[in-house]
Amino acid sequence: MRRFGTYLFSRTLSAFLGVMLTLAGIAWVTQALRRFDLVTAKGQAIAVYLGLTMLSMPRVLGVVAPFALVVALVLVLQRLQAESGTVAITAAGVSQRRLALPFIAAALTVSVFIAALAFWLNPGASRSVYDMMQTVRADIVANVIQPGRFTQVDTGLTFHIRNRDGDGSLLDLFILDDRNPEFSYTYSAKRGRVAEVAGRSMIVMEQGTIERKTKDSGANTFVTFGSYAFDLSQFAAKSGNTNYGLSERTLGELFSLRKTDDDPEIAPEIMNRLAEPIYPLAQTLAVFLFLGFPTSNRRGQTLPVTMAIIVGSLVRVLGFAVMGVSKGSPEISFMAVAAPTLLTVVFAIMIIVGVHPVVSTGFLDNLIDRLRRAIIGRQEAAR
Repeated sequence: MRRFGTYLFSRTLSAFLGVMLTLAGIAWVTQALRRFDLVTAKGQAIAVYLGLTMLSMPRVLGVVAPFALVVALVLVLQRLQAESGTVAITAAGVSQRRLALPFIAAALTVSVFIAALAFWLNPGASRSVYDMMQTVRADIVANVIQPGRFTQVDTGLTFHIRNRDGDGSLLDLFILDDRNPEFSYTYSAKRGRVAEVAGRSMIVMEQGTIERKTKDSGANTFVTFGSYAFDLSQFAAKSGNTNYGLSERTLGELFSLRKTDDDPEIAPEIMNRLAEPIYPLAQTLAVFLFLGFPTSNRRGQTLPVTMAIIVGSLVRVLGFAVMGVSKGSPEISFMAVAAPTLLTVVFAIMIIVGVHPVVSTGFLDNLIDRLRRAIIGRQEAAR
């Protein structure tokens, strides 16, 4: 049984890796298309583009890994059932508790992987994305604005220049700043240059106008200037201690931050991080309940497989729901850990006791028949 258990363990992990990489590849393509404007509209190098899309993968893997594990378990257990392997193993005197051990070991391996993602890798990648985007924004303003093209540096902020002079000056500069909820500002100047003024990055514009438009009334105010400085330091990469968000901090940093900060979202964030490695074990036991017990092939495997996928996936979906409910509520943040732990204990007890939640195919056939009759009845009534 030890060699067979090793075989089941390796088969499960192999299937898990295959499914996870497939799902992650699809998600990566989606992320890549979303950030393609870095190359097309903002002129960034392909290396920066690929770097940003690859740094999003830890978060993607953390989401798809639990569902990939469910699919992998279903593939291995369904094949074992189809080949009557479960029946043969049980007939040889192997209990369901012992048969479940290789799958539990695979689940624990996945849990370690998800813990590494949630505790360290994902926050580190998110932090790198933040830093890189700050650098990208600064580069866009200073170096990447293309003559004759409208470049959106930030939401509501657009730059345009006619050309660059030999000394790097920006000719016929146009800036539209629509970030203020009450006013929109339009800057135009014959010439501008990027300069450091009192330690701050500025665009010093010469011989131009500023138009301030009130969004509600549409009233305009024009100001003519000989020289005006537009602050770019808000887009520059900041040095020193950056104020990262909670999702960009490691678990250890969150524990340290909790001692000095009374932000109500810190405790739920910690609990959600601690809960993520628990779900693979709960999902594994849920799938094993439907496919780990010996059944006759004459009954068919469609319904047990369907129920295993649904219940196994709902376990993780429940985690997302609990995360949303507990966000910003420290008093109920313990639910994030309590919910998957309770499910794991319940599923484990059911396996130990030998409870097999078989759904009657007769019930399903009866339900389908009733639905068919109802549809036919409505069609006849409509005539």
